[in-house]
Amino acid sequence: MIRWLLFFALASGLVAYAFWVYLRVELSVAWGRRLAVLRALALVVVLALLFDLRLPASGPGGRDERWVLLDASLSMGATGPDGTSAWEAARERAGALDRQGWRVVRFAAPAEGGAETDGPFGTASRLAPALQRAAESGVRTVRVLSDLRLEDQVAVRASLAALPLEVTFEGFGGEIVNAGVSALDVPDLVRPDGSVDAEIEVHATGGDSLTVRVFEEDSQVAELRVAAPSPGLRSRLTVELPTPSTQGRVRYRASVSLDGDGFPSDDTATRYTSVGHPEGALLLVSLRPDWEPRYLLPALQEVTGLPAIGYLRVGPDAFVPMGRALDRGPPVDSASVSRAAADAAVLVLHGLGADADAWARGLASRPGRKILAPVDAEGAALAGITAGEPRGGEWYASADVPTSPIAGALSGLSLQGLPPLTGVLLPDDPARVRGALLVQLRGAGAPEAALHLDDLEDGRTAILLASGLWRWAARAEGREPYRRVWSGVADWLLADRGVNTSEVRPTSWVVARGEAVSWSVPADTTELHLTVVAIDSATAGTADSVLAEATVRGGGLSTGVLPPGPYRYRVTDGAGTLRTEGRFDVASATAEMVPAPEEPEPAAGAGPLQAGVEPPGRPLRTLPWPYLLVIGLLCGEWVARRRSGLR
Repeated sequence: MIRWLLFFALASGLVAYAFWVYLRVELSVAWGRRLAVLRALALVVVLALLFDLRLPASGPGGRDERWVLLDASLSMGATGPDGTSAWEAARERAGALDRQGWRVVRFAAPAEGGAETDGPFGTASRLAPALQRAAESGVRTVRVLSDLRLEDQVAVRASLAALPLEVTFEGFGGEIVNAGVSALDVPDLVRPDGSVDAEIEVHATGGDSLTVRVFEEDSQVAELRVAAPSPGLRSRLTVELPTPSTQGRVRYRASVSLDGDGFPSDDTATRYTSVGHPEGALLLVSLRPDWEPRYLLPALQEVTGLPAIGYLRVGPDAFVPMGRALDRGPPVDSASVSRAAADAAVLVLHGLGADADAWARGLASRPGRKILAPVDAEGAALAGITAGEPRGGEWYASADVPTSPIAGALSGLSLQGLPPLTGVLLPDDPARVRGALLVQLRGAGAPEAALHLDDLEDGRTAILLASGLWRWAARAEGREPYRRVWSGVADWLLADRGVNTSEVRPTSWVVARGEAVSWSVPADTTELHLTVVAIDSATAGTADSVLAEATVRGGGLSTGVLPPGPYRYRVTDGAGTLRTEGRFDVASATAEMVPAPEEPEPAAGAGPLQAGVEPPGRPLRTLPWPYLLVIGLLCGEWVARRRSGLR
C-alpha cells in the first residue's frame, strides 16, 4: 500500500511539474497544455518502469502464470535398459501440460550459433537462467521436467530461495548405465625416441569396471581394465604409451566401453600432440652458432614461461638440438625445424646473414612473433632494415633509456660499466629505427640503436642490431640487465596473445562440441580458398562431402558449428595450388552425464523472498511497448515544440 501511495504522489508531482513548466516557465503557446500532457505521460511511464509495476496476468491459471521448463540437454537422450529415453517421456508429459494451459519453454546451454532442434540440443543443463527469465516474465508457477543432471546446482539452489516462484521438479530417465572419457591429455614429445605418459579422466554411472583403450592414429597402443568411479565422481589414470611411430602432429584417441552404455556420445576423447617439438613453444634457430644462444634461450624461457627448444646449425641440412647431452636427441633436418617453427609461439632466428639459404630466408619472413639477430648488411635487409656493414669498436650501453615499450623494464638499471657490444649495424635511415636500447662508440659517440622493435601487421618483431650482448649475462653485474632487456622484449612480443601463425589453420586442433570452428589467418593473406571435408566420409573429396567452404583473407575467420567428428582441410590459392592442409576434430563428448541426478533444494539461509510476496502479473519492464511509448512521446513533444515556435 505504501508503495502505491508513493507512486501516485510522485506521479502527481511529475504531472504538476510538466504543467508548471509549460504554463509558467515557457512562452505561452497555443499547444502548451498538449505539450504538458505529452511530457507528463512520458515521465509517468518512466516512473512506472522504475517502480517495476506489473500488468495483470491473463486470469487465474493462465499461460503467462504457469511455465513448463523442459530440459533439452543431450543427456536427456540417454536410453535406459528398456530402450526409452528421458527425452521421450518428458516431451510427452510436456505435451499433456501444454494442453492444460501451461506454456512449454525449453532450457539448456545452446550450441554457439546453432539453432534449436526437435531433439535434445544443449551441451549443458543450466536451469538458473531459465528460472530467472521466468521470474522476470511474471510467472508464478514453474514445473521442471528434467533428468536432474543439472550443471549449475549451486546457482539453482540460490535462485529457488531468492525468486518469487513456486517450483516443482519431475525427474525422468531412471537407471542409466553409462561410461565416458571426461578428458585426455597427451603432452608434446620433444624427443621422438621416448615414451608418452597420457592422462585420462573417466566417469561412469552403473557397472563395476571399465575397459579403456588408447589409439595412436588408427592403431591401438594401450588397453587396461579399471574400476568404475562412483556416480558424480571422476577417476584419473596415467597410461604409458609406446614411442610414437611418426614425427610431427600425431592424433591420439581414448575410448571407454561398458556393457549396456546408454549414452555413447561421451565414449571417446581426442587429442593432438607434437612429436619432435613442443607446440606453442619458444624456438631458437642459430644459423651461425656462438655464445649468444647459450645465454639467450634460458633467459627467454625463464621470462616467458614457454617450453623452449633450440637448434644449432652444424651443416647444410643438419641441426643439433640444444640442451644437456642426456636430453638431446639426434641431429635433425630443416624439415623438422620447419615443422617446429610453424607451431612456435615465438621464433628466435640468430646469425642471419648473406650466406642464408632460401629456407632460412623463409623463416626470416615468417609472420608471427619473432626475434631476429642479423650479422651483416644483407641479414639486416632480410629483417627489414637497410644498413651498412657492421661497425667494429667498443660500443657501450648509453645511460639514457629511450621511450619504448621496454622502457619500464629498464627503469632503475645502471647500464654503465657493462661489457661493450661489437659489430653494430648502423641503419641508413635512423628515423626508420625505433631504438629501445642505445649504445655509444667508446662511450662518448652519438647514440645508436642496438635493439629495434617493429610492430607490423603480420606480427611483432624485435631486431638485435649488435653482437656480444651475451657478455652481459657472462658477468655477475650484467645478468640482471640482460634478463631485464629480454624480459621487456618478451612482454612486448606476447602482449597480444591471439594466435598468430605463418599459415591458415584452426585456432584449436580439437574444437569443443557446439562451438564454432575459428581459424587463424596471417595478416598478409590476400585471397585463398578453404575447403573442409569429413575424413570418414565415403565420398571424401567430392562436392557432396564438403562441410564448409570459405574465401580466406587476412584476419579472423569462422566456418560455423560443425557436427562432431574428424575433418581434413585444404587451403589453395586462386590457381588451385595447394598452400597448406591438415586435420582437426570436433569433439563429440560432453560432461552432461558426469553430475549425478539430484533434485535441488533452496539454499539454507538464502534470500528472504518467498513465492507470493510480489504481486502477480508480468513486469512492465519485460514488454517492448513502454519503451517505444516513451520514445514516441518525447519525439512527439519535440516536433510539437518546434511547430509551436519553442526551442
